[in-house]
Amino acid sequence: MSTEGLFGRAEDGSAASGSAEGIAAVWKEILGADADVDAGFIANGGDSLKAVLLADRIFTLTGQEIDYLEILDAPDAATLAQAVPHGRE
Repeated sequence: MSTEGLFGRAEDGSAASGSAEGIAAVWKEILGADADVDAGFIANGGDSLKAVLLADRIFTLTGQEIDYLEILDAPDAATLAQAVPHGRE
């Protein structure tokens, strides 16, 4: 499943911040299709390497940086989506 279309563009044409749907799709892309988006990253078999991969994928799709520790601490994908910064600095 391609996650490219799940993240729109901001009004200025830059990559948009993470949507809950987009983050959930990337979550499953990194952790596997059967990953539970309502459970924690580590509970889904995530580890520090997968967290770094997820942070990189989020950056690639949105242009927004997120610390991999936030991914490890997120109780679910929706909470992680809220942690992705909005807009460009």
